[in-house]
Amino acid sequence: MNLRYARKSEDTEQIAVIQWANWNSSKWPELEMLHHCPNGGSRNKAEAVKLKQMGVVPGMPDLDLPVEKGAYHGLCIEMKYDRGTLQENQKRKLRLLAEQGRYCAVCYGAEEAVKVLEEYLKLRREEEVERIYYSDKNGQECWNLKEKTYAETMAAPNLSVFRNGKVAPMPPERGDSRGE
Repeated sequence: MNLRYARKSEDTEQIAVIQWANWNSSKWPELEMLHHCPNGGSRNKAEAVKLKQMGVVPGMPDLDLPVEKGAYHGLCIEMKYDRGTLQENQKRKLRLLAEQGRYCAVCYGAEEAVKVLEEYLKLRREEEVERIYYSDKNGQECWNLKEKTYAETMAAPNLSVFRNGKVAPMPPERGDSRGE
């Protein structure tokens, strides 16, 4: 799709993010794993039933990068544009994914999403293994391994909303006191 004359929308912003990822996959090969699962959109009833039977789950984030970086097991981005708001099932899925170690963000526009992706891809995890040789009480020779792990985290807390250069916490689900 040529975005030059397209009216801006959540779809065109997401297309711009994927185009950026394709252009930058030589710098960050992990970007080849960035994908969209078409869980939303309008479909005829037969197609909707078939997709639900195939495992389509409403509320899943728009973009998924299943690559471990820093302290996280992957990155999930829910794209929004203009005055778009999060649905309750989207909030729930983002919280569940964050509980599983994913970094989850809501990004209003391609520029915000690209910033999140760039920061995420730069995260490092360093592991150090210390091997200690000793003899146990029976005179057996043993090795003891001690592991230290240092993992970077994102500057903004998990479940943040990125909009117009500002960061805010994701609104809580209705009836959920965890986000307040």
